[in-house]
Amino acid sequence: MNTHPGEIPLYWVRITIKKGFYIGDEDYKRKRYCLICNAFKPERSHHCSVCNLCVLNMDHHCPWVNNCIGFYNRKFFMQLLFYVFLISWYIFFTCFNDVYDIIMTIYKTKFRVQNFMNLLLILLAYSIIATLSVLISLFFRFHLSLVLMNSTTIESLDPANLEDNKVRISIINL
Repeated sequence: MNTHPGEIPLYWVRITIKKGFYIGDEDYKRKRYCLICNAFKPERSHHCSVCNLCVLNMDHHCPWVNNCIGFYNRKFFMQLLFYVFLISWYIFFTCFNDVYDIIMTIYKTKFRVQNFMNLLLILLAYSIIATLSVLISLFFRFHLSLVLMNSTTIESLDPANLEDNKVRISIINL
């Protein structure tokens, strides 16, 4: 995924100061400052230690796509999850008939050791794709619920937002 996740705009502080936010404001209006980038950060932005930049609306750093998931590429990450979800279940269901036939032939006839090892490998591969399909489904559901709540993975891990997230998740599950 080569899409840039989104970084802080160059004149972000000047734009926000004109709108009424000042450096000496109350605690709830104070600007966050990144000591590594030497820049003020907007809300919901975080510094990624792997990419070494501040990312707008950062969700997480994904090692599978070797990029941060942020404001500009979260849509593409969700599309990737959706397509992997579809293809894993497609493989699971299209191979089901063949695996069922293999299991039935094991019960009906006796095999040589070489044929039996091939069948074990096929059954092992099928069990791996079944496990991966379930795990990818859970992962996709988690990220879909975050998108529906307008939240990120980092925000869902924050203990201050934990009670609020439980209420939101219970509403979505209804």
